[in-house]
Amino acid sequence: MTVVRRGDVVLARLDPTLGVEIKKTRPVIVLSNNSINQFAELAVVIPLTSSTVRVSPSHAVIPKGAAGLAVPSKAVTEQIRAVDKRRLVKRLGRLTPDELAHVERALKNTLALS
Repeated sequence: MTVVRRGDVVLARLDPTLGVEIKKTRPVIVLSNNSINQFAELAVVIPLTSSTVRVSPSHAVIPKGAAGLAVPSKAVTEQIRAVDKRRLVKRLGRLTPDELAHVERALKNTLALS
């Protein structure tokens, strides 16, 4: 899968990883801008987890059904990373502008951006 857009939720193979990096094949949110997504072989993504018990200001909960998600999921913005597009398996859906804005607010908190 080479064509992705900002706000897409995509299944990605994140292994191999080290230490506490989120692992396994799981949904991720594409955060890189569409110019990068069109021309680069990398995409900047935020992993999602189905563990929504503990939520901090650096997390954004995405409801079940949003962007093709089967369960409520948490965007773990402190795990933002660039991945080779060959790790991206298939597109599940796309976040709405409001859902994407919720993720962006959590990311701003993580990176101390104003």
